[in-house]
Order: sequence, then C-alpha cells, then structure tokens
Amino acid sequence: MTKELKKVVDRLQEHINTVPSEFLKYSEVELRRKPAPNKWSKKELLGHLIDSATNNHLRFIKIQFMPEPFFVEGYYQDDWVKIQKYNDIETQHLVNFWKIYNEHILYIMENTPEEKLNLKITAEQPFEEADTLFFLMKDYVDHMDHHMKQIFG
Repeated sequence: MTKELKKVVDRLQEHINTVPSEFLKYSEVELRRKPAPNKWSKKELLGHLIDSATNNHLRFIKIQFMPEPFFVEGYYQDDWVKIQKYNDIETQHLVNFWKIYNEHILYIMENTPEEKLNLKITAEQPFEEADTLFFLMKDYVDHMDHHMKQIFG
C-alpha cells in the first residue's frame, strides 16, 4: 500500500472507530431535525454517506477491470435520500449498516493492488482532482470528512 493510500485508509478507519458511538449520543429528535427545509438531518446525512458507499463500492471494483478511462456516472443524491426515508429507519440499524459498509470499503482499499491505483477515470460530475482510482478513493473519504463536520459540528 502506498503512503498516500495509507493516509486515506487511516482516516476511514478513524471514522469507523468513532462515528457509531458519537452518532448514538444524539437524541432521536436531534438526529431527525432538519436545520432548514431544504437541508438534510443528521440521519439523512448518514444515509447519504451510505449511498456514497454504495455508488463508490461499485466504482472501486469496476474501475479495476473495465476499459480505461472508466466513466464515473453521477447519481441523484437528493432523490436517493428522499426515496429511502432515512429519518424513518431505526437509528441503530442505520449506524450498523453505515459501519459494516465502510468496513467493506476499507477492505477494498487495503487490498487494491498498487498498480491499479493509477487507472484513469472520467466523470459525469467532476470530482476535485479525481482522475484516477486513487483520487476517487481519496475523494470518497474527503467527502465523508465534509459530512462528518456537518453532523458533529
């Protein structure tokens, strides 16, 4: 594993270690509260991160065997959150699902051959600097960092 990927993996591992217990400290009222009508609640933000895991899981695998450059489709994140009604899901289930999915994403990252990290991508919705599999993995954790700041302040 490269030094750069190790930093990404370590950040993801830290979230996996800390988020579940910290998230469960909030009351159900606080978890469901939307800061504004067009903003997501804490539960919806965590659900959105599950959606991100779902989409990136597929990307991280497909990029390794599909022709280069791999085309990364965007997804309609607001629709995903709305349809899945994350505020109505039992909180422990939501947290467990987020944790297990990210443990699997971590496993994929840790086991991606170094030579695959430089595989080229193009994107429907451009990611900052994400033009290779490595940068897409980094962007995944950067995106998580951003939303964790929203959840935890």
